[in-house]
Amino acid sequence: MLGTRGVVLRAGGRQFTRVLSGLNPSEGSPDQCCGLMVATRSLSSEAPPQGPRVPPASGATMPDPEASYPALEKLGLIAAEHVRIKDLAKVEELVNTIIGGGFSRLQVIVDYDMTLCRYHVNGKQAVSSFGIMDNSPDMPEYYREEANRLLAKYYPIEVDPKMTEEEKIPYMVEWYQQIHDLLVKCSIRQASIEGMVSASSARLRDGSEELCQKLHRAGVPVLVLSAGMGDVLEQVLRHFKVYTDNVKVVSNFFNYNEQGIMVGFKGNLIHMFNKNEDAIHSSDYFEKLQNRTNVILMGDSLGDIKMALGVPQPSSVLKIGFLNDKIDERLPAFMDNFDIVLLDDQTMDVANSIVDLLK
Repeated sequence: MLGTRGVVLRAGGRQFTRVLSGLNPSEGSPDQCCGLMVATRSLSSEAPPQGPRVPPASGATMPDPEASYPALEKLGLIAAEHVRIKDLAKVEELVNTIIGGGFSRLQVIVDYDMTLCRYHVNGKQAVSSFGIMDNSPDMPEYYREEANRLLAKYYPIEVDPKMTEEEKIPYMVEWYQQIHDLLVKCSIRQASIEGMVSASSARLRDGSEELCQKLHRAGVPVLVLSAGMGDVLEQVLRHFKVYTDNVKVVSNFFNYNEQGIMVGFKGNLIHMFNKNEDAIHSSDYFEKLQNRTNVILMGDSLGDIKMALGVPQPSSVLKIGFLNDKIDERLPAFMDNFDIVLLDDQTMDVANSIVDLLK
């Protein structure tokens, strides 16, 4: 499937391929650096320099000339070319409720792969928690070959806009189980995870560190709910110094034997379409936060909208969707399910702007 210059990458439990010779000339050359870096902050009002084509603004709901949306206007969301909002009045009300409730009423729920971390960097596909392992020299070649074969089979199913979620789930479970079995065969050492992360090119979205610092100072609980590899993403959060005491990670974690060799996974399988069924929703996590009924939820797939189903009702959940690829095909479904849709936005500017208005 890959040419001789291809690399294997995966996002959110998904893999992607990027044939380097096929880069758009306008995107510039890929980063030559090795190791993790904090991306340079960019303004959300600027058009992203790389990535998928952003459709014209006609896809968004045009403001009623007689209506007023002061909060959205203050945040710059109405005029931004890469922002789509289907129901302006609803989002205006949600934003005002979150601002009015302040930090004491807020909690944040965020997906990791391709949401908290970037989707692309200087024209090159960014790496997810899976991608870090896929591209590590510590992993055997047979793992990359088999992972690539599974990618060719299952990824088109995952992003197929014509298939329902119910139709996709059996294939996604099959994909995850095969990848998990493959990882067990690789005899991954627990001690090698930190080195894999340090040697990778993983980067958080611009402004992620700033956002996490604000939420930590304000004591806002942050739930990172990921269908990726928990051991890897935890190490990424530590590297960027954002794994603070207000952050809880729920993901697919490795189980190790006494010699520190990965021999399986803990708990039930978490994939992109069952994030509402995982252990966090059957525990007392959300009950302990019953006074925090205002939620900022961020994700990059339709399955991510379920992450807040355990929040006590009534609640005000502002759903922000990062639409990273296949924008034309997926935009209608994203606009139907997310309150705010960000087209190829590699920043956390929108979330930061909202948090800046809280007290």
